[in-house]
Amino acid sequence: MSTALSPVTRRYLREFALRLAVFLLVGAVWLFSPGRLDFTAPLDLSHWPLALLWAGVLGSMLVQLNPNSGLTAGCMKQFPNRFDPVPGYDPAALRQAVRQQNRGAVKVAVLWLAVNLLFGWLYHRGHLRAADLVLLCALAYLCDLVCVLFFCPFQTFLMKNRCCVNCRIFAWGSWMMAAPLMCVPHWYAWSLFGAGLLVLAVWERRYFLHPERFWSGSNRLLQCAHCQEQLCRYKLPRSLRSR
Repeated sequence: MSTALSPVTRRYLREFALRLAVFLLVGAVWLFSPGRLDFTAPLDLSHWPLALLWAGVLGSMLVQLNPNSGLTAGCMKQFPNRFDPVPGYDPAALRQAVRQQNRGAVKVAVLWLAVNLLFGWLYHRGHLRAADLVLLCALAYLCDLVCVLFFCPFQTFLMKNRCCVNCRIFAWGSWMMAAPLMCVPHWYAWSLFGAGLLVLAVWERRYFLHPERFWSGSNRLLQCAHCQEQLCRYKLPRSLRSR
Protein backbone atom coordinates (compact mmCIF):
# COMPACT_ATOMS: atom_id res chain seq x y z
CA MET A 1 0.00 0.00 0.00
CA SER A 2 1.32 3.43 -0.94
CA THR A 3 2.37 5.70 1.93
CA ALA A 4 0.90 8.76 0.19
CA LEU A 5 -2.65 9.66 1.10
CA SER A 6 -5.13 9.61 -1.75
CA PRO A 7 -7.22 12.76 -2.36
CA VAL A 8 -10.32 10.91 -1.16
CA THR A 9 -8.60 9.83 2.05
CA ARG A 10 -7.42 13.38 2.72
CA ARG A 11 -10.93 14.66 2.13
CA TYR A 12 -12.45 12.19 4.57
CA LEU A 13 -9.83 12.88 7.22
CA ARG A 14 -10.59 16.63 6.97
CA GLU A 15 -14.29 15.89 7.18
CA PHE A 16 -13.68 13.69 10.22
CA ALA A 17 -11.79 16.52 11.95
CA LEU A 18 -14.68 18.90 11.21
CA ARG A 19 -17.27 16.49 12.54
CA LEU A 20 -15.17 15.86 15.64
CA ALA A 21 -15.06 19.61 16.27
CA VAL A 22 -18.85 19.87 15.84
CA PHE A 23 -19.41 16.98 18.24
CA LEU A 24 -17.07 18.44 20.86
CA LEU A 25 -18.82 21.80 20.58
CA VAL A 26 -22.27 20.24 20.91
CA GLY A 27 -20.99 18.14 23.81
CA ALA A 28 -19.66 21.22 25.62
CA VAL A 29 -22.96 23.05 25.13
CA TRP A 30 -24.85 19.97 26.34
CA LEU A 31 -22.74 19.93 29.52
CA PHE A 32 -22.88 23.63 30.38
CA SER A 33 -25.95 25.08 28.66
CA PRO A 34 -28.26 22.27 27.45
CA GLY A 35 -31.16 24.67 26.91
CA ARG A 36 -29.35 25.99 23.84
CA LEU A 37 -29.79 22.55 22.26
CA ASP A 38 -33.55 22.40 22.84
CA PHE A 39 -34.92 22.82 19.32
CA THR A 40 -38.50 22.54 20.63
CA ALA A 41 -38.13 25.86 22.49
CA PRO A 42 -38.53 29.25 20.76
CA LEU A 43 -35.29 29.70 18.83
CA ASP A 44 -33.04 32.75 19.00
CA LEU A 45 -29.40 33.57 18.27
CA SER A 46 -28.24 31.66 21.36
CA HIS A 47 -29.25 28.43 19.63
CA TRP A 48 -26.58 28.74 16.90
CA PRO A 49 -25.01 25.33 17.77
CA LEU A 50 -28.32 23.79 16.67
CA ALA A 51 -28.08 25.61 13.34
CA LEU A 52 -24.47 24.43 12.88
CA LEU A 53 -25.40 20.80 13.49
CA TRP A 54 -28.48 21.04 11.26
CA ALA A 55 -26.48 22.51 8.37
CA GLY A 56 -23.66 19.98 8.77
CA VAL A 57 -25.92 16.93 8.89
CA LEU A 58 -28.17 18.13 6.07
CA GLY A 59 -25.22 19.05 3.85
CA SER A 60 -23.56 15.66 4.39
CA MET A 61 -26.80 14.01 3.26
CA LEU A 62 -27.61 16.05 0.17
CA VAL A 63 -24.07 15.94 -1.25
CA GLN A 64 -24.59 12.20 -1.77
CA LEU A 65 -27.20 12.96 -4.44
CA ASN A 66 -24.59 14.71 -6.60
CA PRO A 67 -22.79 12.33 -8.99
CA ASN A 68 -19.87 14.79 -9.26
CA SER A 69 -19.37 15.31 -5.53
CA GLY A 70 -16.02 13.50 -5.39
CA LEU A 71 -17.08 11.23 -2.54
CA THR A 72 -15.75 7.71 -2.14
CA ALA A 73 -16.73 4.97 -4.56
CA GLY A 74 -18.56 3.37 -1.64
CA CYS A 75 -21.18 6.08 -2.08
CA MET A 76 -20.75 6.97 -5.74
CA LYS A 77 -21.09 3.41 -7.06
CA GLN A 78 -24.83 4.06 -7.30
CA PHE A 79 -24.20 6.27 -10.36
CA PRO A 80 -23.62 4.90 -13.89
CA ASN A 81 -20.36 6.82 -14.30
CA ARG A 82 -18.84 4.71 -11.48
CA PHE A 83 -19.66 1.35 -13.08
CA ASP A 84 -17.00 -0.60 -14.98
CA PRO A 85 -18.51 -4.01 -15.75
CA VAL A 86 -16.53 -7.18 -15.21
CA PRO A 87 -16.58 -9.04 -18.54
CA GLY A 88 -18.80 -12.11 -18.36
CA TYR A 89 -19.75 -11.79 -14.69
CA ASP A 90 -22.12 -14.47 -13.38
CA PRO A 91 -25.73 -13.19 -12.94
CA ALA A 92 -26.51 -16.10 -10.59
CA ALA A 93 -23.58 -15.15 -8.36
CA LEU A 94 -24.80 -11.55 -8.40
CA ARG A 95 -28.27 -12.65 -7.26
CA GLN A 96 -26.72 -14.70 -4.45
CA ALA A 97 -24.60 -11.74 -3.36
CA VAL A 98 -27.70 -9.50 -3.35
CA ARG A 99 -29.60 -11.96 -1.15
CA GLN A 100 -26.71 -12.21 1.29
CA GLN A 101 -26.24 -8.46 1.54
CA ASN A 102 -29.98 -7.88 1.91
CA ARG A 103 -30.05 -10.20 4.92
CA GLY A 104 -27.33 -8.17 6.58
CA ALA A 105 -29.11 -4.91 5.71
CA VAL A 106 -32.33 -6.11 7.35
CA LYS A 107 -30.40 -6.91 10.54
CA VAL A 108 -28.90 -3.40 10.60
CA ALA A 109 -32.29 -1.75 9.97
CA VAL A 110 -34.02 -3.72 12.74
CA LEU A 111 -31.24 -3.02 15.23
CA TRP A 112 -30.97 0.71 14.49
CA LEU A 113 -34.73 1.27 14.46
CA ALA A 114 -35.13 -0.61 17.75
CA VAL A 115 -32.43 1.43 19.47
CA ASN A 116 -33.77 4.76 18.26
CA LEU A 117 -37.41 3.91 18.93
CA LEU A 118 -36.24 3.25 22.48
CA PHE A 119 -34.71 6.74 22.54
CA GLY A 120 -38.01 8.13 21.28
CA TRP A 121 -39.97 6.27 23.94
CA LEU A 122 -37.63 7.54 26.67
CA TYR A 123 -38.04 11.08 25.33
CA HIS A 124 -41.83 10.92 25.40
CA ARG A 125 -41.70 9.42 28.91
CA GLY A 126 -39.63 12.37 30.03
CA HIS A 127 -36.43 10.44 30.68
CA LEU A 128 -34.54 12.12 27.81
CA ARG A 129 -34.56 15.79 26.81
CA ALA A 130 -34.43 17.27 23.34
CA ALA A 131 -30.84 18.28 24.14
CA ASP A 132 -29.97 14.63 24.80
CA LEU A 133 -31.34 13.61 21.41
CA VAL A 134 -29.32 16.38 19.73
CA LEU A 135 -26.18 15.06 21.43
CA LEU A 136 -26.99 11.56 20.13
CA CYS A 137 -27.48 12.98 16.64
CA ALA A 138 -24.11 14.74 16.84
CA LEU A 139 -22.52 11.50 18.02
CA ALA A 140 -24.03 9.59 15.09
CA TYR A 141 -22.83 12.36 12.75
CA LEU A 142 -19.27 11.75 13.99
CA CYS A 143 -19.53 7.96 14.15
CA ASP A 144 -20.66 7.83 10.52
CA LEU A 145 -17.06 8.64 9.56
CA VAL A 146 -15.57 6.57 12.37
CA CYS A 147 -17.22 3.62 10.61
CA VAL A 148 -15.72 4.65 7.27
CA LEU A 149 -12.19 5.37 8.47
CA PHE A 150 -11.45 3.35 11.60
CA PHE A 151 -13.90 0.67 12.71
CA CYS A 152 -17.42 -0.28 11.64
CA PRO A 153 -19.38 -2.66 13.89
CA PHE A 154 -22.04 -3.08 11.20
CA GLN A 155 -19.41 -4.25 8.72
CA THR A 156 -17.71 -6.56 11.21
CA PHE A 157 -20.67 -8.17 12.92
CA LEU A 158 -23.68 -7.88 10.59
CA MET A 159 -22.86 -7.06 6.97
CA LYS A 160 -19.54 -8.97 6.66
CA ASN A 161 -18.53 -6.90 3.60
CA ARG A 162 -14.84 -6.61 2.76
CA CYS A 163 -14.60 -2.81 2.97
CA CYS A 164 -16.65 0.38 2.80
CA VAL A 165 -16.23 0.61 -0.97
CA ASN A 166 -18.25 -2.62 -1.15
CA CYS A 167 -20.76 -1.67 1.56
CA ARG A 168 -24.39 -2.44 0.69
CA ILE A 169 -25.66 0.21 3.13
CA PHE A 170 -23.09 2.99 2.70
CA ALA A 171 -25.70 5.73 2.11
CA TRP A 172 -27.77 4.53 5.07
CA GLY A 173 -25.64 6.75 7.25
CA SER A 174 -27.91 9.65 6.27
CA TRP A 175 -31.10 8.42 7.92
CA MET A 176 -29.13 6.74 10.70
CA MET A 177 -27.60 10.09 11.72
CA ALA A 178 -31.02 11.69 12.09
CA ALA A 179 -32.75 8.65 13.60
CA PRO A 180 -32.35 9.81 17.24
CA LEU A 181 -34.64 12.75 16.38
CA MET A 182 -37.29 10.88 14.41
CA CYS A 183 -39.86 10.57 17.21
CA VAL A 184 -40.00 14.31 17.95
CA PRO A 185 -42.81 16.07 16.03
CA HIS A 186 -40.88 19.20 15.10
CA TRP A 187 -39.61 20.67 11.82
CA TYR A 188 -35.98 20.54 13.01
CA ALA A 189 -36.12 16.80 13.59
CA TRP A 190 -38.26 15.87 10.63
CA SER A 191 -36.38 18.00 8.10
CA LEU A 192 -33.22 16.05 8.88
CA PHE A 193 -34.91 12.68 9.10
CA GLY A 194 -36.88 13.38 5.92
CA ALA A 195 -33.72 14.29 4.02
CA GLY A 196 -32.11 11.09 5.27
CA LEU A 197 -35.08 9.07 4.04
CA LEU A 198 -34.82 10.77 0.64
CA VAL A 199 -31.17 9.75 0.27
CA LEU A 200 -32.09 6.25 1.46
CA ALA A 201 -34.96 5.94 -1.04
CA VAL A 202 -32.80 7.06 -3.97
CA TRP A 203 -30.06 4.61 -2.95
CA GLU A 204 -32.44 1.67 -2.51
CA ARG A 205 -34.17 2.33 -5.83
CA ARG A 206 -30.83 2.31 -7.64
CA TYR A 207 -29.76 -0.83 -5.79
CA PHE A 208 -33.00 -2.54 -6.82
CA LEU A 209 -32.69 -1.49 -10.47
CA HIS A 210 -28.90 -1.85 -10.88
CA PRO A 211 -27.43 -4.26 -8.31
CA GLU A 212 -24.52 -4.93 -10.65
CA ARG A 213 -23.11 -1.50 -9.78
CA PHE A 214 -22.86 -2.46 -6.09
CA TRP A 215 -20.99 -5.80 -6.27
CA SER A 216 -17.25 -6.22 -6.79
CA GLY A 217 -17.92 -9.35 -8.83
CA SER A 218 -19.63 -7.25 -11.50
CA ASN A 219 -18.06 -3.79 -11.01
CA ARG A 220 -14.29 -3.66 -11.42
CA LEU A 221 -14.04 -0.26 -9.70
CA LEU A 222 -14.97 -1.98 -6.42
CA GLN A 223 -12.12 -4.48 -6.58
CA CYS A 224 -8.99 -3.98 -4.50
CA ALA A 225 -6.78 -4.16 -7.59
CA HIS A 226 -8.51 -1.09 -9.02
CA CYS A 227 -8.96 0.88 -5.78
CA GLN A 228 -7.31 4.30 -5.80
CA GLU A 229 -8.75 5.51 -2.49
CA GLN A 230 -7.27 3.30 0.26
CA LEU A 231 -9.82 4.46 2.80
CA CYS A 232 -9.27 1.14 4.59
CA ARG A 233 -5.66 1.97 5.49
CA TYR A 234 -6.51 2.97 9.11
CA LYS A 235 -9.16 0.35 9.79
CA LEU A 236 -8.77 -2.34 12.40
CA PRO A 237 -8.12 -5.82 10.91
CA ARG A 238 -11.36 -7.11 9.48
CA SER A 239 -12.94 -10.43 10.34
CA LEU A 240 -11.76 -13.46 8.39
CA ARG A 241 -15.42 -14.10 7.64
CA SER A 242 -15.55 -10.90 5.57
CA ARG A 243 -12.55 -11.72 3.40
